[in-house]
Amino acid sequence: MKIISTLVKAVYNLNNWVGKAVAFLVLPIVAVSMYEVIARYVFNAPTTWAGQILSILFVAMVVLGGGYVLLEDGHVRMDAFYARWSLRRRTKMDLVTAIFFLLFAGILAWTTSEMAWQSILLNERSWSAFKGPIYPKKIALALGVILLLLQGIAQLVEKIRILRQGKDKISDGR
Repeated sequence: MKIISTLVKAVYNLNNWVGKAVAFLVLPIVAVSMYEVIARYVFNAPTTWAGQILSILFVAMVVLGGGYVLLEDGHVRMDAFYARWSLRRRTKMDLVTAIFFLLFAGILAWTTSEMAWQSILLNERSWSAFKGPIYPKKIALALGVILLLLQGIAQLVEKIRILRQGKDKISDGR
């Protein structure tokens, strides 16, 4: 059980670190956006690359932060009933929904990983004038889904522990 607890903490720490790190991608997103606006409207010289760079950065920021959002319980949920339920009842419902989540996330992780691998092998490029690579976006998508899946598994383990031991607080070291 100690190994499982260590692995759960490692997933929590990984998603915590990745989520906080990718938040800083907002800085280059703002910088590239400002550069494009100034180049386009002040100097009448739009770039061919800014849109694609922004797309890659934005996708990376959003999908790589998914595990962090799950860690922080930030995903949208119907709280009309859930908030009124006891910890035990909420945990049981979380276990039921976890089955569907893990099935969906597992299939998504598999397919996005295949897409990323194919994109790398083909050196996939966009059709725009810039002809920028598409594979960084697909790699970020696959990694983000894998992090989300790992976080879902870690939280499932914690929910099972809560039901078995009756403990309310997850001991993740945060």
